[in-house]
Amino acid sequence: MATGLQKDQTALYVLDMYKAEREGEKLVDAKYPQIFKVVPGAKGAGNKSTQLLGTGRLDRHTAENQDINFRAPVEGWSYYVRYWRFSDGLVLSKEAVEDVNSEKVRDIVKDIANTWGESASYEKETFASSVFNRGGDLLGEYVFNGSHTGNSDPSGDLLYDSKPLFNLTGNTRTTKGGGTYFNAVAGLTLTPANFETLYTRYKVSMAFNEQDRPVENRPDTLLTESGAQYFVAQRIRKSEQMPGGQLNDINTYKGLVEPMDWRFLSDSSAFYVGKKQHPKFQWHERQMPEIRLFREETNKSYKASFDLRFGVWIKTWRAWAKGGGSFA
Repeated sequence: MATGLQKDQTALYVLDMYKAEREGEKLVDAKYPQIFKVVPGAKGAGNKSTQLLGTGRLDRHTAENQDINFRAPVEGWSYYVRYWRFSDGLVLSKEAVEDVNSEKVRDIVKDIANTWGESASYEKETFASSVFNRGGDLLGEYVFNGSHTGNSDPSGDLLYDSKPLFNLTGNTRTTKGGGTYFNAVAGLTLTPANFETLYTRYKVSMAFNEQDRPVENRPDTLLTESGAQYFVAQRIRKSEQMPGGQLNDINTYKGLVEPMDWRFLSDSSAFYVGKKQHPKFQWHERQMPEIRLFREETNKSYKASFDLRFGVWIKTWRAWAKGGGSFA
């Protein structure tokens, strides 16, 4: 006797699939929520905001009862984000479902949902890490393109100022105040001296706002690939004396930043100094994973669909600096 999916069973199958999907997701040690500021509850196809700068320096009054000078605020950059959709689907024929018992069908959909959880985490980690892996590309990368319905991102696949996220000294970016800056240094490998170079660039050379006023830009993380790079980072961070040196010098780098490795980084030998969960370095959850189980009336097959939506909204290049790696 056929034991296909009955309507009253569908809800139970879907609940089982969600449980399996969550279990599959837990198998991946996600790093993107530690690096980006996660913003849940996003709406629409994307988003756009425009930076408002101050009106300038305060006026020093030189006479009693001098009038206040009222000025309109100055617009800065416009920031765009697109919410990308990722999906997958499963189809089982009428015969494949109805010729087996319902418990076996349940096992099939649970196994598939488990892989969807893993796949969702994989796609999120790949998407998030491409901000770093492809952040130095001169032509940019699609994750930076915030074009969405009704809004065309004028910077395309580059950052909001039409520069790569990580730019070199020969490709400086210009602020609204007219200053020029870069946040990447080519040819570096992770050593104590090179860490100091990048740390100083982040904390001092990059520490100006869009009107070129000095601001605090304090890094807390040294991000590397997993493996040998991470162990070097640990020695720089934790050694009592200067790592790799023969003199009994105090390690002035001890405790400055926390090492973090990310299995999904692929730009060989690159390392990054920055601030994790920077408020302007955002991960937007547009739609949490959605699973649907339904029947296709045209051929009586059974289908299950899975999809989710997310995007990154980067409103500053000052959140991270890059040492070494490629700049294509």
